[in-house]
Amino acid sequence: MALVAAALAGPAAAQVGHDPAHSPYQDLKWGQFISVSVGKAFGGGGTLGIGPHSGSMVLARYEFLADRPVSVSVGVGFGQLDRNYADLTALTDRVKGPVKHDVYLVDATFQLNATGAKTWHGLAPYLSAGLGLAFASKVSADASGYNFGTRFSFAPSAGVRAFLSRRLYLRLEGRAIFWNLSYPTTYQTSDPDGLGPVQPLLFGAARKEWAPLPVVHVGLGYAFRRPF
Repeated sequence: MALVAAALAGPAAAQVGHDPAHSPYQDLKWGQFISVSVGKAFGGGGTLGIGPHSGSMVLARYEFLADRPVSVSVGVGFGQLDRNYADLTALTDRVKGPVKHDVYLVDATFQLNATGAKTWHGLAPYLSAGLGLAFASKVSADASGYNFGTRFSFAPSAGVRAFLSRRLYLRLEGRAIFWNLSYPTTYQTSDPDGLGPVQPLLFGAARKEWAPLPVVHVGLGYAFRRPF
């Protein structure tokens, strides 16, 4: 996508010599967009797999064209993801699961449009980066003291909008959501419950780590009036 952005950004800015009626570039008539998409999340959930990882996601986004190459958007999402949990009372096989874990997302995204305020053969590729918050419900099976809670998230992504008409478009996007996992001190204790010598869950590993959640999603969007 970075190569596509570099290849198309220049021609999109200056189309000298093109007959407008036959140009591969067409202006985006509308400047506001809403879209809903569904996707698949992957990832390992950190060292122990205790962070939310693989599962299904639903995402919704509102965006507007702030300047020719730049869009700004806000989005929400919901994921029913898998994660493992720790059983500190067990002497062996102390990581159990997976179990389902509901995760909610809100974010704001800055988007660089490779073709500016135009499409190229109906396509509008882009690169973007988002900042937001992730919230997760508690897992009743997990009595180890771990709780995902509320986490800041950073999400770089690349995608393309394929316009079926001036208003209707398909969106295909690959995104990597990064959040920081923080484990209880008991995960580094060799004998947290007085049951005898057992290997710590985080043997040689840190209590905090950044874990990525790769997501691929596809959806349908609708363009409407210009914001200004």
